[in-house]
Amino acid sequence: MVIAGIGIVPAVAPLIAAGAAGGDGVAVDAHGRTSIRHVWALGDCALHANAYADGLPIRLESVQNANDMAIVIAKALTGTPEPYAALPWFWSNQYDLRLQTAGLSTGFDAEVVRGDPATRSFSVVYLKKGRVVALDCVNAVRDYVQGQKLVQGRAAVPPALLADAAVPLKDHQPACAGAVTAPAGQPTFRH
Repeated sequence: MVIAGIGIVPAVAPLIAAGAAGGDGVAVDAHGRTSIRHVWALGDCALHANAYADGLPIRLESVQNANDMAIVIAKALTGTPEPYAALPWFWSNQYDLRLQTAGLSTGFDAEVVRGDPATRSFSVVYLKKGRVVALDCVNAVRDYVQGQKLVQGRAAVPPALLADAAVPLKDHQPACAGAVTAPAGQPTFRH
């Protein structure tokens, strides 16, 4: 088996040369504004503080992120600003496998497998400090749909309960402590 991984490098050199803050992407605030007056950025190149990455600046390389950021920018431009706080998610169909992710597993300290990978239908639930931070689901649409609320609420669910694939993830939703909110300390660019 051969696996080829092709990464992307954000093409932001012209913006950086024009004076925009950034480096591995162009820095944007919670509304998509760059440090250059009247210049906004979204999608793969937008380096933004993300609540699901513990407020660290990241770039999300997915179509959904670009769509979600476009809505945030449109609202800011039309006078109804709302900060970017969308749950990162992704899906892909690879032959007979449907791969779906929710949240960001970066920095996880425990993982729980639900189901049997040999059956080609299972999920991996990622935890950080005892709280659900992300899911990777393979042909497990129900886990993906129900588990998003656990990620959004940073639910504290005991690993033994998460591992029991006979119990739907929605049964653990009352354990949610509250939705993740936008992190403090995001860059603010005023124009």
